[in-house]
Amino acid sequence: MLLVLLWGLVAGWLPALRRGPKQRAVWRIFLAFAVIRTIALPPVTGAVQDVLGANADTLLQHLLAIVAGVNLLRFVAYITGRQPTRYQVLLGLSVALALVGLFALAGHGIHGSAEQLLAQRDTNPAVIAYWMLLEVYLGTVLCTGGLLIWRVSRASPTNLLRVGLWLMCVGAAINAVFAVYKSAYILANAAGLRMPTELVAAISDSMLPLSGLLIVSGVLLPAWTVVRELVGLHRSMRALAPLWHTMRTTFPQVILYVSERLPIADGVLATARLRLYRRLIEIRDGMLELRQYVPPGVHGEAVEYLATQGIHGHQAAVLAEACWIEVALRRKQAGTQPCRGCWPSMAGGADEHEEAKWLAAVSTAHHLSPHPGQFAGITPVSSSRSPAPTL
Repeated sequence: MLLVLLWGLVAGWLPALRRGPKQRAVWRIFLAFAVIRTIALPPVTGAVQDVLGANADTLLQHLLAIVAGVNLLRFVAYITGRQPTRYQVLLGLSVALALVGLFALAGHGIHGSAEQLLAQRDTNPAVIAYWMLLEVYLGTVLCTGGLLIWRVSRASPTNLLRVGLWLMCVGAAINAVFAVYKSAYILANAAGLRMPTELVAAISDSMLPLSGLLIVSGVLLPAWTVVRELVGLHRSMRALAPLWHTMRTTFPQVILYVSERLPIADGVLATARLRLYRRLIEIRDGMLELRQYVPPGVHGEAVEYLATQGIHGHQAAVLAEACWIEVALRRKQAGTQPCRGCWPSMAGGADEHEEAKWLAAVSTAHHLSPHPGQFAGITPVSSSRSPAPTL
C-alpha cells in the first residue's frame, strides 16, 4: 500500500514541477522514496544483486536516501525564505562517496535487514563506520526537517493542513528515532551484548514503513481539500455547460477572448477557478442581452403559471428564471425587436460559490424540465421582424 501511495504521489506531483524549485524538491523526495521501496521488493532486489553484486541493493537504497535528504534540506531552505547552498549538495555527495568507499572496504558485509546484521557479531570497523555515518547524516536531516514542519504547523491556516503537517512531523520523528535505535543496536552487537534478535528486528522492520505511511498520509490529507474543490469546480462547470453554450451561441459577443492560462506558480486549482469565473461572467452577460426580448412582466407570469402547477418556493424561483429565458430565446429567434421597459435586478448568488449554484440550477431546469417549454408555448411570440436598414 505504501509503495502504491508513493508512486501515486510521484505521478500526481508531475504537473507541479513547472511551478518552481520547491515543488521539484518535494517531487524528488517522493521519487527517491518510491524507488527505495521498489528496490526492496524481492524480485527487484534479486535483479539488482545479479547485476551489481551482493548487497548492492542496500547500498543503492542508502544512496537514494541521501538524495532524499539533500532535497529535504533544499526544501527547508526554500520555505524559510533562504536559497539552498552548495554546501548541502557537497555534504550529501561527500557522504555518498564515503559510503561507497566503506561498502567496498566491508567486502559486501553491509546487510539491509536487522536479522542479518544481528546474526553474528560484526566488529569490522568499515561496517560500523558505514552505519554510523549514514544514520548520523539521515538523523540530522530528519530532525531539521521535522522541527521546521512543527514550526510551520503551528501557523497553518486550516485544521486539515495542520493535522497533515502533524502527521508528517511524527513520521519524520519516528524516522529520526529509527536512526538512533539502529545505531544503538549495531554498536551493542559489535560490543558483544546479547539481544533478543527477533524482537529487535521486528521493531526495526516496522519503524520505517510506519514512518513512511505517516509522512505520505500527511501529504495526502491537505491535498484532499484541493481535490475536493477541483471536483466541485468540475461539477459546476458541467452543470453550467448547457446554459453557457446557449448564451455563447445566441450572443457570440459575450465570449471573453483572453487566455485562460495563468502564471505557472498559480497552479491547476487557480486555473479551474478562473475558468468557472469566466463562465459565470459570460452566462450573465448573455442573460443581460437576452432579457431585452421579453417584457419585464413575463417573469411574474411564469411564477403564477408555476403556482398553478403546484410549484412554489426555491424551485419556482429557479424554474421562473428558466421560463423567461426560453420565452426570450423563442422571441429572438422569431425576429422580435427588443422590448422597452425597466427590468428589476435578476436573482443570483451573494458570492461566486452561490452564483455558481444558482446558475447551475437554472441551467439544469432550462435543459431538463418541461415547464419552460410549456410556458413558452402558451406565451405569445411576436413574429414581426425588424425593418431592413436603409442606405
